[in-house]
Amino acid sequence: MKRILIVAGIAGILMPALASAELNYNAVNVGFTTIMNNEFTANFTELSLGVSKSVSKQIYLGASYDTGSKFLSSTSGYGGSYSKVHSILLGAGFHTPLNDNSDIIVAGHIGQGTDKIPGSTENASVYDIGAGLRTQFPYGLEGSVIAVYDSRSNDTYSSKDTFVNAQFGFNFTPEIQMYGGFDLWRDSQTVDFGLRFFY
Repeated sequence: MKRILIVAGIAGILMPALASAELNYNAVNVGFTTIMNNEFTANFTELSLGVSKSVSKQIYLGASYDTGSKFLSSTSGYGGSYSKVHSILLGAGFHTPLNDNSDIIVAGHIGQGTDKIPGSTENASVYDIGAGLRTQFPYGLEGSVIAVYDSRSNDTYSSKDTFVNAQFGFNFTPEIQMYGGFDLWRDSQTVDFGLRFFY
């Protein structure tokens, strides 16, 4: 009986580490994002390349580079202008197991963006912080729901937003995942999808 209690105690101590190991935070992703901002009648289309790496059992770091274009409609409703947009984001996250298949996540990002308007260039800064849940389901399915506070500003513009990001993934293999996601209750309508490669 005493041995059973000892084994159960050790299993209880190890369970958080085992549960956290079920969800992999070492990944490279290539994705596509489209953003429609109704307030400014602007449409963003971006290609994203990102990487994340666990640096301890509960902490991971990440970085991403986004590049694409923005179409800004004219105030008259006829035509508009295109500009090239680029941004670099650096991030860090903390995760702790809720159960065998789920982690609670707290993550944040800081970044710098460039909007190359014809004839000029605007630089913007961005930061966000969020908290939520990431879960692994049977049959290679995965999902996450994260509440996010987002702040963006440049010399002439400032925006603060609170929204919920929902992500879904399907693992073709343990190393390759197709993902997609969208933002809920946000001023901008955002959709992203792509491939994630775990290592």
